[in-house]
Amino acid sequence: MDAPYQAAPDVHVLPTNEALPGMGVLPINAYVLLAEEPVLIDTGMAANDDEFIDALSSIIDLQALRWVWLTHDDADHTGSIERVFQLAPRARLVTHAFAALRMSSWWPVPFDRVHAIRAGDRLAVGDRTLRAVPPPLYDNPMSTGLLDEATGALFSVDSFGALLPEATQDAADVPHDALVGGMRAWASSDSPWAHILDRGRFDAVLDGVRRLQPTQIFSSHLPAASGTSLDTFLQVLASVPDAEPTPAPSHEEFAMLLAAMSATPPQPVTAS
Repeated sequence: MDAPYQAAPDVHVLPTNEALPGMGVLPINAYVLLAEEPVLIDTGMAANDDEFIDALSSIIDLQALRWVWLTHDDADHTGSIERVFQLAPRARLVTHAFAALRMSSWWPVPFDRVHAIRAGDRLAVGDRTLRAVPPPLYDNPMSTGLLDEATGALFSVDSFGALLPEATQDAADVPHDALVGGMRAWASSDSPWAHILDRGRFDAVLDGVRRLQPTQIFSSHLPAASGTSLDTFLQVLASVPDAEPTPAPSHEEFAMLLAAMSATPPQPVTAS
């Protein structure tokens, strides 16, 4: 796990940058939203459990944490969830109802602390309201993003993720062609069903995201980005149905990837 950084006055990023030799670096982010009732958005990777708790504790006293918004129940988003709920007794879990039920197969989800959410619902967190929004692309049907209606910050789950040349804290630092290519490769791989989309319906979905007019974009798999990037991001997603699908690694390629990963030192993070 990398050092946390502050991406906005009220948003801290808890990043991991996973090096995939020959492919690039995949950011994996959780976020702390310092609302009047503080919100943790996702809980990192299990491999970073102790580091994640230490990083989170450097930003907020876990006793003060009030909400954990789990965007979906994939392993790179749920790594420290059980520890967080042990250490944050006042926190409630905001997530898709079926995600809470599915997670109960591997940790004792405290259902009395679950606040089930679905697209369009709103959650008051003291000084602001968070609106649940569906991401335009996803790899898990439980995926539920959020829009901070006070600031316009959009937390877009896996949408707008990208494989990057190197780790950074600001999407604006990534060369345009590398960002577009990395985002298209990620979307094609993470949401392979995009290649069979009805284009008219997908365009309507993208128009819905455009109407949100976010001021900032916080993806689970991209450094923090300005809302001015939205048109570019949406253009990339609109191109995905016509892009060449990204093939999965063969067994031989997988073996070479594992060998390269074990020999690759951690990637440095470029400070913004």
